[in-house]
Amino acid sequence: MKRLILGLVVVLCLFALVPSVMAQGKTVTVWCWDPNFNGFSMKQAAAVYNKLHADVTINIVDIPQDIDAKIQAGLQAGGAGLPDLALFQDYNIEQYIANYPGAFVDLKAAGVDYSKFAAYKVGPMTDKGKIYGIPFDTGSTGYWLRTDMLKTAGLNPDSYKKNLTWTQLIQLGETVKAKTGKPIMAYDDTSFDILRMMVQSTGTQFFNKDGSLNIRTQAVRQALTVLNSLNSKGLLFHAEGWNNWVSAFNNGDTAGFLQALWIIGTLKSKPENAGKWMVIPTPLLEGVPGAKNASNNGGSSWYVFASSPNKALAVDFLKSAWASSTPDALQFYNIILKGAGAMGTYLPSRSGSNYTAPDEYFYKSQAVFKDFAAWMEKVPVLMYTSNYVTMRTAVNNATLKMYKGDLKSADDVIAAAEQEYKQTVGQ
Repeated sequence: MKRLILGLVVVLCLFALVPSVMAQGKTVTVWCWDPNFNGFSMKQAAAVYNKLHADVTINIVDIPQDIDAKIQAGLQAGGAGLPDLALFQDYNIEQYIANYPGAFVDLKAAGVDYSKFAAYKVGPMTDKGKIYGIPFDTGSTGYWLRTDMLKTAGLNPDSYKKNLTWTQLIQLGETVKAKTGKPIMAYDDTSFDILRMMVQSTGTQFFNKDGSLNIRTQAVRQALTVLNSLNSKGLLFHAEGWNNWVSAFNNGDTAGFLQALWIIGTLKSKPENAGKWMVIPTPLLEGVPGAKNASNNGGSSWYVFASSPNKALAVDFLKSAWASSTPDALQFYNIILKGAGAMGTYLPSRSGSNYTAPDEYFYKSQAVFKDFAAWMEKVPVLMYTSNYVTMRTAVNNATLKMYKGDLKSADDVIAAAEQEYKQTVGQ
């Protein structure tokens, strides 16, 4: 009798577990940060999916800080505590793929058509024929110019709506500085971004495929030479940190800066500057084979954890909303562009009305999203590797020494950066 009762208890317990298991199977948990950008975009994607799958809950969890630490702890614990999918910054995903083999689902094998995404986004998420992510936003870059300052300098802003070289930008900067006293570029001394954007516009990588450092290149030398020239001519407005850098261009201390399209929201926080800004293609780094008037800064992508019990559902969700050309999916990309300034890298999405609409905030209502969408296609494939952060710190430290006059040439900067890098990584 006891055995019969025990058996009934076990059966009842199993039946009690069924609803929770089924509920778990109908929920996809997502980790990301920035609810106004990434979270907003994922909510719109969930709305698309729920039109066809109303019984599925997309649970979006905001991780405002230390998301990398939480993910690493989960990966080291074999997936314990991790969500079904998460957002990763493009510059550090190669480190995860290398350090945690098999941690992510191969989405190429799951049928995602990567020919429909901007090619440069696919590079970092690819390893040994497998592709692990769904590309999200672009960090396509341009050079932002204050048209009112160009006019004060006696120049016609329309004459600069074209591809420029860095030599031509320096010449423009000298004219503007002479007439207005304003430097042509806001420069954050704590950031490696400007040099990186310049080098990456040529398709040159900072590392070789075997992971070894690769900064003795013509692209790095030329970029450092250009920056040294800008600095020596007084064309850089040196700012310390993000907030001071933003203040430099938002408050009119400088006539321009180089940055990605996601800076648009920051510009629009100053409505009094409406009609004064325009953006042109990233200047060309001369003398370097493969150089283009296009680069990238920033951007993230979505990854499904192989440890997820709901990975099939998570993959289906990403494919249906983020990698689909259905009217609802394309409209989703159109919505997040206007609602959050998030430009996806799914190429068919550029048919949306918000991609081509004029923007009255900019000089002569420039259709800035249309321009960035075109430049995005030209961005060379990027590669970061696991020691990217160490490298950028070493190069930036050496570059600052060049500005102070402690290092005289590009080769001196490269040598100093190499030395610091090797001391840090132990090579």
